[in-house]
Amino acid sequence: MKSVLLLLVICLLGGRVAQAQQVLLKGRVLDEKNQPIPYAGVGVVGAEVGTATNEAGEFLLRVPRLPQQLRVGSLGFEPATLTVTTAVEPLVIRLKTSLVALPEVRVRNPGQLAIELVQRASAKLARHQRESMYGQAFYRQKQRHNGRYTEFMDAFYDVRFTVEGVSGWLLTQARYGQVAEETGVDMMNFSAAMRLIPVFDPKPSPRKVAVPLGPRATEQFTFQLREVLRGEAGEVAVIDFRPRPDLGQSALSGTLYLDLRSAALRRVESQVPIADLMSLQFGEGTSLDSQDMRLTADFVPYQDTLSQLRAVRAEQRIVLQYQGRPDTTTVSGNLFFYSYAKGANTKGYKSTGVNYNDLRQARKGPYEPEFWRSREVLRASPAEERVIRDMEQQQAFGAF
Repeated sequence: MKSVLLLLVICLLGGRVAQAQQVLLKGRVLDEKNQPIPYAGVGVVGAEVGTATNEAGEFLLRVPRLPQQLRVGSLGFEPATLTVTTAVEPLVIRLKTSLVALPEVRVRNPGQLAIELVQRASAKLARHQRESMYGQAFYRQKQRHNGRYTEFMDAFYDVRFTVEGVSGWLLTQARYGQVAEETGVDMMNFSAAMRLIPVFDPKPSPRKVAVPLGPRATEQFTFQLREVLRGEAGEVAVIDFRPRPDLGQSALSGTLYLDLRSAALRRVESQVPIADLMSLQFGEGTSLDSQDMRLTADFVPYQDTLSQLRAVRAEQRIVLQYQGRPDTTTVSGNLFFYSYAKGANTKGYKSTGVNYNDLRQARKGPYEPEFWRSREVLRASPAEERVIRDMEQQQAFGAF
């Protein structure tokens, strides 16, 4: 019997797509060992046009004309700028790894520096907590059951967000496909975790999940400077954070990436105490074996020394025991902004509370294959392309 999973986040914790461009650039981003760099940012210099690489390091980007200057970057690597004059052949872009300095070599008191950076970052975010920002975002969600893809969703949103996270959005186009399964997990609103678990909390409370940035951060967590990434764009402090043993409430743990000079936020990698944030309803003969969830939020520079949300990625793995056998479901989601706006594009932003159900919204509209072939923002990996093709053949996407 299939288990139904209800994500109950207890903390308070695609936008309109531009018209089809004239030139389609395709390529891959690799490291110095020719290994793909997933989720690297690829954008046009001086413009709001941008995309990200997929899990295989591949990307596609529509531009109005050539030549164009592209800027490619990923945390932990030196950014690269190149001029593109032709789209005949796929681009191959290689990034050099950033230099790493050990804390004791770079600074005299690594522990004190970590605390000071966290306090400065928290104060900076607090000063701008009421400011709303806007953009267009693309979301992809995938679910695998015992190694087989069983659910796939793409969506475009208009998004309103603050330094705390996503505060409202409007679904403008989506496709959702599902392959029927008798066992496994139904994740009803996985994106709620990505929307509602913040990295900054201006009003921490014992009733909420503790997060590493806020007015009580140093009381709730310990911080340790692990290393400093050094590159042409500056230095980034890599700071591990853990909840204090006597905290007495649910808390994230993981790693902060803060600009060493300005304390601007660059990335947060978190292990989420998902067992405290959700309830499971089991069918007969089913029990929980284990579960874990990882969450990564990336930020880009914005207005001097500030930063704004660029992408959020999450993956949750749930292992059940069904009639004495392991039954594994893995759900992953990737939300990234491909364009930012100076103001609201719509008055109809929906509240992104825990009860907002993306899958229900995606099922309502008819499936338009041509739209998805001509408006692709995030290039599908080879595995994803097979899943999309199979689901189209089975007419599993929405209403045909």
